[in-house]
Amino acid sequence: MAVVPELAGMYGQRLPVEDYLLQPDQVSRIQAARRALVVRCMRSKGIDFGFPAAAGPHSSNAGKTQSEMRYVTPPEVAAKFGYHSPDGQGQAPESPGLPKATEEALFGKDGKSGCYAEVDEDFDRRALLVQDAESVVAINIDNMARSMEDPRMKAAFALWSGCMKARGYAYGTPMEASADPRWIQRPTATPEEIATAVAHTSCMTETNIVGTWFAVESAYEQRDIEAKAAELAAYKTVIENTLRFADSVLAQP
Repeated sequence: MAVVPELAGMYGQRLPVEDYLLQPDQVSRIQAARRALVVRCMRSKGIDFGFPAAAGPHSSNAGKTQSEMRYVTPPEVAAKFGYHSPDGQGQAPESPGLPKATEEALFGKDGKSGCYAEVDEDFDRRALLVQDAESVVAINIDNMARSMEDPRMKAAFALWSGCMKARGYAYGTPMEASADPRWIQRPTATPEEIATAVAHTSCMTETNIVGTWFAVESAYEQRDIEAKAAELAAYKTVIENTLRFADSVLAQP
């Protein structure tokens, strides 16, 4: 394992798998192209259809890398939202249901065809993607799970737990704190939740869990990346081809 850095958060840091994950701005480009193609498909069927205007970003994480969203909530977010996600706070109410003919054109009578399926099948024929490859997602998720079972992380969690105990909170790991069932009983954070989340982030900094976690998980990821070097190199080309295609779609009127 590389030298453990001192990190309060993941700003500016990238896990090795990040090179093979779609970044938020890339996802936005691909999905915007997908929506544009669905609209064109609908018009070809004689249906004037448009997607509702996208809401502005609600999250303080909007536009950041996937790595920067990992391990710990930024202190300013914890102080405002507790363990609740900033995404969805203040969202507009749901729009009314679609007319039956429009819904069938979009999804088919079986829910598995229609314009969405046609567009996604076209992406597939072109060997393009609409989301991260399963093999990359596995590297991203499986190694986080492995890292949490690593003795070095268990020792780090024990330090964090001791820090929380000194503040009056009894949690064995950060995951236990964020998954406390009390937090999901209300749509927004209570003062108790916010106080717990603030202590949580403070103890993460004091015990350098983020630095340890980043080093441990990076080592696990690098092992898998080296084992799948050829596959992942090919996948990077797929990402580049997909983004070029998405941009060409969006450039059309």
